[in-house]
Amino acid sequence: MPTGRATTYDLTVGVMVNMDEAIYMLSPQDTPLLTGLGADGMVILPVDPVDEVDFSWLDDQILTPRSSLNGAVTTGDVFLTVATGDRTKFSTGDIIYIQKAGSAVEQIRVTGYSSGGDVLNISRAWAGTATNYASGAIVAGLGTALAEGSDPEAARTVDRVQNTNVTQIFGPTKVDLSRTEQQVRKFGVGSEWAHQLMGRVKENGIGREQAFLYGARVNSTSSKIRTTGGLEFYITSNVDNTSTSLTVTTLLPRQQAGYNAGGFVDVVIANPVAFTDLNEVTSTAIVRDTIDDPKRGRTAVQWVTTEFGDVLMVRDRWCLPTDAFGFNRAQVIRRVLQPLVYERLAKTGDSDQAQIVCEEGLEVKGQQHMFRFGNLGYTGSN
Repeated sequence: MPTGRATTYDLTVGVMVNMDEAIYMLSPQDTPLLTGLGADGMVILPVDPVDEVDFSWLDDQILTPRSSLNGAVTTGDVFLTVATGDRTKFSTGDIIYIQKAGSAVEQIRVTGYSSGGDVLNISRAWAGTATNYASGAIVAGLGTALAEGSDPEAARTVDRVQNTNVTQIFGPTKVDLSRTEQQVRKFGVGSEWAHQLMGRVKENGIGREQAFLYGARVNSTSSKIRTTGGLEFYITSNVDNTSTSLTVTTLLPRQQAGYNAGGFVDVVIANPVAFTDLNEVTSTAIVRDTIDDPKRGRTAVQWVTTEFGDVLMVRDRWCLPTDAFGFNRAQVIRRVLQPLVYERLAKTGDSDQAQIVCEEGLEVKGQQHMFRFGNLGYTGSN
């Protein structure tokens, strides 16, 4: 593969050979995160401009009175531990209800905080009968029960979380051809310059697509080099590294976790091979009924509908076969500082030179609503 200036001695493939050659532009099938449209006609990722190389966004949180037990509770316990960081979701005087199937209802009153950790002091059997609870059971707040005329309890606040990313310069990528090379006739190629330019454009797009999937946020002030963080970098709260197949059964817990965190997923993007099980027509868990379809009902799955919403299935050849990413299209945004531009460079000698370059980054807002699979079982070629 030659580097630097190309001459007729370098680019010999395709010269006066009886073969067809197509010049492929970026297409939704090649780069769905950049140019893709869903089955509903909406773009996969919206685009917003940005005017700084560093950009930030805020993830707001509220003290939703709902958590889970971080440890079992027995009948005689006068305290309980909720999930890490969730203690301030409850306050003195709150009535809580703990999930337990097939048991008489017990309501418990919070009497205060213990000295450390996420421990609540409690008064048992405010209503009902004290019972045992398993670790992981849902803890739901039922409002406050204070004496009439009481002062409010101490205020509780939670700050917003500021997330940041940086724009990445994709390029500049050079095109450099001698005048003679551009004049040599080649079968199926009207212009060698246009052919080489379009090749670099496609390579640039693939690089951006893969950066938005797997990039890590790095901003080196010493080298003045920066790279943008992608979906894998930001989605950390709801990750499944155990499931080896993408099915309704494995999707549901991930959807539910995001739903319980206050959001919902409307897109799953993965390598086409990851959708094999969802396309299994003999599965009793999936029902498809296509009327007057020339393929006799054998169509690739485009949507998965569950109680947690309609989820668009998007194929991306550059997503690793082991991975899948679920997100909401309103929360993942391409932030563009410089759209892709083509610039002619100063002419030196008997050749023409140009470059392409763009600069953009990814905003991933509310990652706790999203999910990621990282161990899907496909073991074939990437």
